Amino acid sequence: MSQENVEIVSRALDAYREGDFEGALALGHPEIISTRVDPDGAVFHGHDGLRQLMSDWVEGFEDWSYRAEEYVDVGDLVVVHIRQWGRGAESGAPVEADNWLVYTVQHGLIVRVDIHSERAQAYAAAGITDS
Repeated sequence: MSQENVEIVSRALDAYREGDFEGALALGHPEIISTRVDPDGAVFHGHDGLRQLMSDWVEGFEDWSYRAEEYVDVGDLVVVHIRQWGRGAESGAPVEADNWLVYTVQHGLIVRVDIHSERAQAYAAAGITDS
């Protein structure tokens, strides 16, 4: 089942990157919980909450995008290392960052996603011993 979970997460990330936010949401449970662990621990509920999280995330950027660098299969959890980039809307300054997303998948739907700014933090949350 866990490879199926990786595929579900991959499809959701691809859909969102390609501008199909509704397609990405279709892979998420209606009561999905999403958390921006850094900088403030904000928690969002449901599809509307995820829309708000993503709106907040990309606010102030132009030409924002990302690619998944790595998927780590942890059963019901999938950890994804993403590299994102964009330009400041006002400054035009280029910005690049790495983040680690921890997805929880149950019964074929994403029920939770937590965004971490540190690999070790995401791995610990997923119960991965980083050696």
